[in-house]
Amino acid sequence: QKFLGKIGGREVSQLMLGSANYSVDDYPVAVIDRIEVIRGPGASIWGTNAVNGVLNLVTKHAGDTQGDSLRLAIQDNGTFLGDYVHGGQISEDSFYRVWVRDQEYTEGTLDSGSPARDDGHLRKAGFRFDGELGSDLSYYVSGGVSTRRLDHVLDLSNRLLYNAAGESNLVQGGIKSALGLDSAMDLSQVSVPLSVAQSLLLSGLPLSKLPSALSYNSPAWANVLNGQISYQAVSGQSIARFERYGEMTNDSAHIISKIDGITDFDMEWSLTGSLDHTDIYMGHLGYEWKQTQYNLSFDANFPLTDRHRISYGVATQHTDLDVKSEILDVFQFPGETLRPILDYDQSFTKFDRYTGYIQDSISLTDEVLISVGAKVEENDLAGFGLQPGIRASWIANDQNIFWAGYAKTHRQPSLRERYTDLTPIWTWNSTTSKWESKTYEGDSSLDREEMDAYELGWRLRPSEDLLFELSTYYYDTQNAVRAATSLTSVNAYEAVDAEAYGGELSIDWHASDLWRLRGGYSLARGKVDGVRVYDFPENTASLSSHFKYSDEVTLIQNLFYSGETKIPSDYNPITIPSHLRLDLGIVWQIKGDWEIGLFGRDLLESYHVETMYPGVDVEPARVERTFILTLLKKF
Repeated sequence: QKFLGKIGGREVSQLMLGSANYSVDDYPVAVIDRIEVIRGPGASIWGTNAVNGVLNLVTKHAGDTQGDSLRLAIQDNGTFLGDYVHGGQISEDSFYRVWVRDQEYTEGTLDSGSPARDDGHLRKAGFRFDGELGSDLSYYVSGGVSTRRLDHVLDLSNRLLYNAAGESNLVQGGIKSALGLDSAMDLSQVSVPLSVAQSLLLSGLPLSKLPSALSYNSPAWANVLNGQISYQAVSGQSIARFERYGEMTNDSAHIISKIDGITDFDMEWSLTGSLDHTDIYMGHLGYEWKQTQYNLSFDANFPLTDRHRISYGVATQHTDLDVKSEILDVFQFPGETLRPILDYDQSFTKFDRYTGYIQDSISLTDEVLISVGAKVEENDLAGFGLQPGIRASWIANDQNIFWAGYAKTHRQPSLRERYTDLTPIWTWNSTTSKWESKTYEGDSSLDREEMDAYELGWRLRPSEDLLFELSTYYYDTQNAVRAATSLTSVNAYEAVDAEAYGGELSIDWHASDLWRLRGGYSLARGKVDGVRVYDFPENTASLSSHFKYSDEVTLIQNLFYSGETKIPSDYNPITIPSHLRLDLGIVWQIKGDWEIGLFGRDLLESYHVETMYPGVDVEPARVERTFILTLLKKF
């Protein structure tokens, strides 16, 4: 949510969730010119949400993809990807490209061994046309469509709670003992998962007022039993898990046009316009939104003097939304007040954004370079904002470069955080024998997150074949948005102060003309309101090797390490242990423009877990050992 994603010249972040869906917005490898990764804040040029970095995928000119190429990737579990790209020429200075892709996903496995029920498919197609209007004036038009269908699960087991305030002192004492609660605690303020209460009943503890079958939508609940899983709430006991599966769909289309040129006084300029439409349905939550977005931008740069180069630009964006919520069948309790899990405020469906930036790249001397600039923005979500930045570098000698930077960057709260009410749990009140829901409101008063970012770096090249880079950072964030769904919370999210700091060391070594090694280590720390948080790996490392055994055969090795992660959750907080991952591959170039690759991933263990989405899931999925065969043919 704090990376700005730009793919093929357009911004792909969604206002609703505040993040980009890269699985839908990617491209075939054959049409990618480069992927620019801007580490750290880039807001003075790129604008809002470019907090931790920018990912910018640039596609090739259609003239650079002439002919045909076919690429297949087949995984041992049945997952499949296929690309076909065709490029042609219309006239001396006009070219076109069309491509199609099919991806088929097989079902994965949850950490408990239960089926993940996440199989599906993604189908895409796209085009690009490039032409010239003159010697210094060119343009292109590109577009694409995609459709994705995936199953996804909503775990219901810990969303149904039981309040034992109406039980006898004996029963309440047994519950407190089983859950390790203080004997003096007032249970009227405590609700336990209904599945836990049921397991306590099976253990001989008499719970007299468990909900009756008549309180459920029986036909809906009859089909959601999935298996057995051990929850942390009652150590060593297995309880039935109930899950509701729904289809996640994503249908999207876009078109973009860009014209660029250069003037007589060496000003490079471009004018870009795009139209995007996305329809996303989260069936397991009963939530759908359609987003239509219009973008227009102008960018230019020119040499002011021998030592100054000015870059500037202006842009506007308009977004239309259509949001729908539905009440899931399993939560349609007879005679009770019904609410959807996510309920959007329909007063906020149109948003405008206007931005402008200017930057001066200054050569103070041949060794000292400074870039200073700022971006201003006015938008309907967060009002007016100024995002300045300055970076400087000093070339001390042929081997050493030192650099430093400061930036103030903004993250815009997502529409879910501001305007969507969350009703994640339902509690059976043993005193009234009724279901009661708890709703956490979206907070429309949430302002933009503002981060002051400080960075220092040193790049050392002791020889032509060896490069070291060391960088450090400190990020201080005000109004950082965090989930706040405790029993006493009113809003689903709250604004807190946060800070992050750490450093990275990387090495790039060309050991010989045939062998290249790259390695890195990253140390990161984070605090929220002065308290350390551990919901990301604090230590990560990597080592990759590319060895060209012959003109036809290349050997590839990648080794990754990720430290322990503690993921908070209202339903089942988990700790993901540290893990080491080894990938090996061999690529064989065959005469006739054939390329065959064989890759093994996660070879050190049969599976590990990496992360989960705590707002929906209660356990992560396995990342399993896999083998992949790739085929590439150009003709």
